[in-house]
Amino acid sequence: MKRTLFCLGALVMSLATLSSCSFLEVEELGKSDTDTFFSELLGLRTARIGLYNITYDFYDQYLCKYAEVAGDNLQSVVVGTGSEMYNEFNFASTSDSETSSAGYIWKRGYAIITNANTILSYTGDLKTAYPNDVDEIRRIEAEAYFLRALAHFDLVRCYAQPYGYTEDASHLGVPIADHLLGTDELIARSSVKKVYEQIVKDLNTAHDILGDAAPSDANYISGMACNALLARVYLYMQNYALAEEYADKVIPLLTLTPQGAYAAMFTGEEIGEEAIFRLTGYYAGHSLKTFYNYESAIFVPTSDFENLFRPDDVRRTLLYAPDQSLACMKYYDLSSLVPDEQFYHITVLRGSEMYLIRAEARCKQNNLEDAAADLQKIQARALGLSESSIEISYNTADDLMELIKEERRKEFFAEGHRFFDLARWGDDIVRPDDTNSAMKRLEYPDYRYALPITRVEMDANSAMVQNEGY
Repeated sequence: MKRTLFCLGALVMSLATLSSCSFLEVEELGKSDTDTFFSELLGLRTARIGLYNITYDFYDQYLCKYAEVAGDNLQSVVVGTGSEMYNEFNFASTSDSETSSAGYIWKRGYAIITNANTILSYTGDLKTAYPNDVDEIRRIEAEAYFLRALAHFDLVRCYAQPYGYTEDASHLGVPIADHLLGTDELIARSSVKKVYEQIVKDLNTAHDILGDAAPSDANYISGMACNALLARVYLYMQNYALAEEYADKVIPLLTLTPQGAYAAMFTGEEIGEEAIFRLTGYYAGHSLKTFYNYESAIFVPTSDFENLFRPDDVRRTLLYAPDQSLACMKYYDLSSLVPDEQFYHITVLRGSEMYLIRAEARCKQNNLEDAAADLQKIQARALGLSESSIEISYNTADDLMELIKEERRKEFFAEGHRFFDLARWGDDIVRPDDTNSAMKRLEYPDYRYALPITRVEMDANSAMVQNEGY
């Protein structure tokens, strides 16, 4: 029997390095080495940095790209079966796609979870050994719970059908890893409902430690970030009352970044007033920058997407390279001409999402007037106008919902939302007729709204069940 030991042990994590092996087939690190590493508080501090770094890598290399190329906003520039994200763009992933995003999202997602579990397994002893540093250790615990929840959430969005696919969310989700696995421990897929219950549990545990406070530094997790992610999670669960409740907890604590500073949130060093949690890009691999680099882009926005924006919409400016060609500029630092000094940050949670979560939740609960007011605020910021001058025209809840969907599409372009939004809404994916994707339309429901479990995982774990259709 092959061991079900998730890839990356504590020492690997702490150095923020990543292995190319299957997470089920790595060699077990010596426990004595790991014990020694975590016997000092410095080891825990180093492990914390490593956990943030591998989460950045996961979003930078895979998650944010997949959420866009599987949607309807992008056009491929580099064409060919060997090009990056080719399978995901064409919905051609198979169980043999181990070395594409279909395989790496699984491996890297569980690497985050395993590293979080490693931290959590040592904090108890460290609190005893360092009684004067308990507050710091508890904060690191909270961060580990949050990032474990975030990774489970991202994995279940990628490898399972959306929450509403079955009436009781009893369809297959992903394995829940809420502890360090033993060397011979097999782990099966839990239902989507149970995965979401674990996510909520971890976020509440993190919040109990951190409280409701807004972040003093949005590059690190806060109690406000816990509430913000819970608002998103409950939206995905179609629990609109709780989605609204948690968005309500966050909104009074934040200010939307003004229109004049909007672009600088992405193309400069300004963190933005609405930042809740972002992954810092200093000294990182800059995979998204390479992916969207206007000088040699792999994917660019479609003209159909460009045409959604009014000429005076500040978000439209982030669709044009310096030579005015279509490009995604959210990951291209224009503040420095020195490549080694250029950076970008990946936004995980920000204020505008809270308003749009609340707008959608209110709309679904038939509170249309207040939903329209939230939508009005986002449009006013984008256009640089007063809220009173923005008119939201709709006749029915369905009409208003379509406006909310379009606003989410424009606001969160390339930030890791689009495909997952389409899936949870149960919407078809409809691409322009002139797209060079082999898949012009994918009608919901379809088995390809979930990625396949790779063959190496299926072979290594006899408890694993493949997704239907693969």
